[in-house]
Amino acid sequence: MGKKFLVIMAILSVLSFIVFAALPPDPFTEASNLFQGPGKYGGTLYLVLGSEPQSWNYYGTLSSAAYTVDGQLFSPLVQANPITNEVEPALASSWEVSPGGTEVIFHLRHVLWSDGVPFTADDVLFTFNDVVMNKHALGNEWDRFTVDGTPIKWIKINDYTVAALLPKPYGAFFTVLEPAYILPKHILANYLPKYNPKVTDPSYYNQAWTVNTPPDQIVGTGPYVLYKYIPGQEVILKRNPNFWEVDPYGNQLPYFNELDFLIVKDPQTQLAMFQSGQISWLGISASQFPYLKQKQLAGSPFSVYNTLSSGQATPHPFITFNFDAKNPDLRSLFRNLQFREAMEYALDRNEIINEVYNGLANFTGDIPAVLPGNVFYDPEASSLARNFNLQAANGILDSLGLKMGPNGIRQFPDGQPVEFNLLTWSNSPTMSGIAVIYQKDLQKIGIKLNLQILDLSVAYQMAMAGNFDAALLSWGDQPDPALRTPIWSPGYPLYIVHLSTMDSKTQQPLFDHMMWWEKIVYNDFAQGQAQMTLAERLKYYYQWEEIYATEIPFIFVAVPNTLIAVQNNIGNFFVAPNGQLAFTTYTTFLK
Repeated sequence: MGKKFLVIMAILSVLSFIVFAALPPDPFTEASNLFQGPGKYGGTLYLVLGSEPQSWNYYGTLSSAAYTVDGQLFSPLVQANPITNEVEPALASSWEVSPGGTEVIFHLRHVLWSDGVPFTADDVLFTFNDVVMNKHALGNEWDRFTVDGTPIKWIKINDYTVAALLPKPYGAFFTVLEPAYILPKHILANYLPKYNPKVTDPSYYNQAWTVNTPPDQIVGTGPYVLYKYIPGQEVILKRNPNFWEVDPYGNQLPYFNELDFLIVKDPQTQLAMFQSGQISWLGISASQFPYLKQKQLAGSPFSVYNTLSSGQATPHPFITFNFDAKNPDLRSLFRNLQFREAMEYALDRNEIINEVYNGLANFTGDIPAVLPGNVFYDPEASSLARNFNLQAANGILDSLGLKMGPNGIRQFPDGQPVEFNLLTWSNSPTMSGIAVIYQKDLQKIGIKLNLQILDLSVAYQMAMAGNFDAALLSWGDQPDPALRTPIWSPGYPLYIVHLSTMDSKTQQPLFDHMMWWEKIVYNDFAQGQAQMTLAERLKYYYQWEEIYATEIPFIFVAVPNTLIAVQNNIGNFFVAPNGQLAFTTYTTFLK
């Protein structure tokens, strides 16, 4: 018994050594809000790609499938917590911001690339100075790292310390860093003329890491490494033994041995494969939700989640009125706050959510780029929205002197009908459904709304040229309001509600053309971007959100819910206390 006991102890000692030896030398402990408990190692996570990846070169391609895969292979300096969107350490273990907000010093984590080569400051400088700012790279991010026309400068202090020199304080700096993956200089430098005299074409960088590149040459610091690509079938990744994150219990992440992206272009095929257990989780549509929910309730081995959107990559429709409308009567009407209040009272969001979104949407009262769960969310602004009330809308229109005509259409004082067009795009059941409901309710209060439904690209071209009366559109979102300044701030080219607040030739703001509250909004965005602490930034962005809720340059309609179906054998996939779904590819596991 004594010898057997000693053998067992020796084996346990070796296993213990193997476990501790596998831990990264300079780990980051992932936030506890992503865990319900420690996971188990092993198994394969099966996800889906709706298209073929065109490259593995994150900054050298415009392939969305490639971006999805690359997100598993590479890491940024800082990252956003998936639940709160708060900035957390990543390849940078810590940082300091200078008192003036124009210098940020990053202390780098001691990490190995997946090929065993140490990650250093040289990789950071190479990524930002030679790739991110390379205008010849298809996926460059020059604009995000340029402030008022001057690029951010990166310098090396030592092998594990770098400094970013900002032309002026830039509050969105950490947000734009989050998706900026760091690349290995020792692998990719040869694709640039600066490092390889044989390369003369500055766009040659885009030829790096094609889909024909041997997988072991795709070197990263992410949770997984590329193992195999079978065109038309799948992209297989394996666990990166050098990954630098651990769970709150001291175990190295990720838990899965493999991540298998199945290439399935047809949504119906994706759905069938999910139901048969071939896909671990799947984003679903509002039309698919009731069917899968019924299956879940009938005992199928999966769960269907319906949660509030996190605000990213989700279309959030809005209605706006052109303050520069060509018709002087309409222009005066659209600039009248009371009229805009009436137009919000006339929007039946509940009917739209039930009829258009199948009940799978919400209205938070806030602007779409800032939703609950986002650190910039202002609950006070959400309380200021006007609920559907045709009686209130009618009363306001009466007070404006817009008398009802004999044909049921209100008239301006000169007898002309109160009639205008609503611009939106075709091939969208959601947009056309919203437009029809709004048209019906405006007719009840004597407003004639003509639907102007055009091709998507044509509709946006007209909107950005100011060639519309009213518009029902949607912009993409970002977690930081500063990244949407050109859309939501007066004096910028995408502020379609009042384009005359910017000189179209010089693209400079025209303050004399702004309303009093627009000047405040302009300052809010300027100051919100310039502050380097979250507390200072919130003061300005909260003010902007509350002005928008009060002055209503945009009437926000609804926010589609996040709909995801997941197999019941996937652990650490749950709804967090703030209502957001908690899951990642590196914290989930096979039960």
